[in-house]
Amino acid sequence: MTLQAVLYDASGDDRAIELDAGETVRFDRDRLLWIDLDDRDIGDLAQAAAAVGLEREGLRRLSREDRRSRLLRLPERVVLTLGAVDAEDPDARRHELDIVVGANHVITAHDGPLAAIDAFRAEIDQEDQLGRLDAAAFTAGLIDAVLTAFFRQTESIEREIDALDELAVRARADDLFLARVLTLRRRIARLRRILAPNREALLPLERPDFELRADLGPVWPGIVPRLERAIDGLENARELLVGSFDLYLGRASQRTNDVMKALTLLSAVALPGVVVAGVMGMNFKAPIFDNPDNFLVVIGAMIAFSLAVLGVARFRHWV
Repeated sequence: MTLQAVLYDASGDDRAIELDAGETVRFDRDRLLWIDLDDRDIGDLAQAAAAVGLEREGLRRLSREDRRSRLLRLPERVVLTLGAVDAEDPDARRHELDIVVGANHVITAHDGPLAAIDAFRAEIDQEDQLGRLDAAAFTAGLIDAVLTAFFRQTESIEREIDALDELAVRARADDLFLARVLTLRRRIARLRRILAPNREALLPLERPDFELRADLGPVWPGIVPRLERAIDGLENARELLVGSFDLYLGRASQRTNDVMKALTLLSAVALPGVVVAGVMGMNFKAPIFDNPDNFLVVIGAMIAFSLAVLGVARFRHWV
């Protein structure tokens, strides 16, 4: 279903309604109308607009994707355009959500199903006093559901970063680690590009001049702080990712040091034997060459020198 309309009554008599073309729905202080469209079909938009008497500029805003968060103030209502994501989408694709807020009515429009809207609908499904809310309070719940999806995305990223920390110290996992770091870095950047511009739509709600729209109800003061916390959460996730990369670099440096230590120790152990063999191979006559059994003595000396080097290295805790 692309269009769903629910009329919430303060008496608890909430019901889904059918919107007839050109017909205006009656709602008042004790009734709140919510129209949700998951497709920007021009016919459905026209029905929704007629039901609440939406201005032409508002209808024009709903009929197209703007790819930009903003606030439009009309004579009798406001239109919020927000960037949203699905909490379980690993690609963090942007969904545009338009919210029309008028006196005792709210319209939401988006392309395709939006998990945040579905979660909000499920959350309020058993509440029978929604008709007592004004449009601003109801919209605050919608916006909070949108921001909650960003918090869940951040939690998912932090869990993946925890797994990255274990991968960073594992041997022979360089390619996999770097690929995951790149994926998470792009995901965090994409989420921030979607979330941060929502300031342009939500910050004006706290300006003193917005108090002139008292017919919509008081704006919940927690919206902007919650937005800022969501942005801070993404910043913190990015810092955690940098920390994981620093851990990986430290582990790589340690592995390099271990290799150099092994090569240095091998050279040091072999050096006495190389020196002795070089000296004994010089073209000169000495009594030691007259006895063939002295060959074993020389080999023994080489081994003794090598063991001595290993002993010193062990005593100094180099190995």
